Amino acid sequence: MRHVSIELIKEYLERVGWVKYEEVDEPAEEEGMIFTGWRSSPDSKGYVVCIDPMTEKNCISFRSEQLFFLPVNATSLDVLMNLLLAISWINYRTILGKFSYEPVGGELKFSIDIPIDGDVFTYEQFLHSLGVFVNVVESYAPSLKLIGMGRLSAQDFILHDLNGEIIVEGEGWSDSFRNLLERLGGEGLN
Repeated sequence: MRHVSIELIKEYLERVGWVKYEEVDEPAEEEGMIFTGWRSSPDSKGYVVCIDPMTEKNCISFRSEQLFFLPVNATSLDVLMNLLLAISWINYRTILGKFSYEPVGGELKFSIDIPIDGDVFTYEQFLHSLGVFVNVVESYAPSLKLIGMGRLSAQDFILHDLNGEIIVEGEGWSDSFRNLLERLGGEGLN
């Protein structure tokens, strides 16, 4: 059993081989947070994740940063309705985590918030959470962006998802997360 802290999260990241990250202080909280990111391949767009151990709230949060912006005052009602319907569908299908849309600034995020009772957060829990996070973001963010651009309807997106073209749930990690771990060269769950 380990106290959940920035130091523990850095240890877990380095154990995986994830050595590029930035620690940021949060003046109003006991612990800071860590910003890092990944690319599913050298040619792909990168994603940013903030890992925030909130000891005063007994939880740890994995949050995407700036998946994309779609301000409500600059977006058609049809596009917004399609985006919200798709987010609702994904949140219904996803057990761990949620997409959220903040309409004033227009930011779309994904987060996993895990309660930490008794200060326990194991390496296995960390890898599980990080694997789900990477898998869900890589599986759904590109389609949500197309919906936000008006190039894909929520109905078409949901039909593709129902037909098994987008598979997020299941046993183990996604191929993308496994490939990422292999490129990092850390120990994974060995």
